[in-house]
Amino acid sequence: MNNETSPIVDNCDPVLNSQLSILNLPTAYAPNIEYISAIARSEGFSIDVSEPYVRQTLRNRCEILTSQGVQKLSIPIAKKTSQSGVIKDTKIDYAENWQRRHWRSIQGSYNNSPYFLYYQDELKVFYEKRYDFLVDFNSEILAFILKKIQIKTVVSSEGKHSRNTPLKQENPSTSLGITTPYQQVFTNNKFVPNLSSFDLLFNCGPESRAYFFK
Repeated sequence: MNNETSPIVDNCDPVLNSQLSILNLPTAYAPNIEYISAIARSEGFSIDVSEPYVRQTLRNRCEILTSQGVQKLSIPIAKKTSQSGVIKDTKIDYAENWQRRHWRSIQGSYNNSPYFLYYQDELKVFYEKRYDFLVDFNSEILAFILKKIQIKTVVSSEGKHSRNTPLKQENPSTSLGITTPYQQVFTNNKFVPNLSSFDLLFNCGPESRAYFFK
């Protein structure tokens, strides 16, 4: 991975370009609903792949809902790049079969959701293909999510950005509409907000896009 920006998108701190209204986002694994909401409401976005890799963040971790509650899925990072390397050079560690483990967790959690069966064959491909770099894997997952949610936005390689517009990992903002309940498989009568966008897609399917504009 050699480009300064990735053609596809927490501390998750997007930056808004004052002229082009382009969000500059960190890479994220199956990003949460707040992250996708920011893209849906923007005129375009880019991914900053020149930032340092930050451990234990949305860059290599997402959250899904299981029968036991929220489960974190983390992509293992090769040790030689996890300490001081920039994100574009951060490699995935395949010492363990994390792809099979993640896929089984996703399948077990969402097999009974209304729309998982419609997407599983296409999604499973990402968990069978070997990716050297974290950014490449994340970008392909993100492109899949945006396509299925039908979010069409400009992807920019713009490198100069200004005004900060922070997004929070916890206590999601009601202004983005991401605390509005939708039907979930495992809720125990309590809605869990701001999970991985997988949760929204598998539960709402074609209606996922409308969720961001209520």
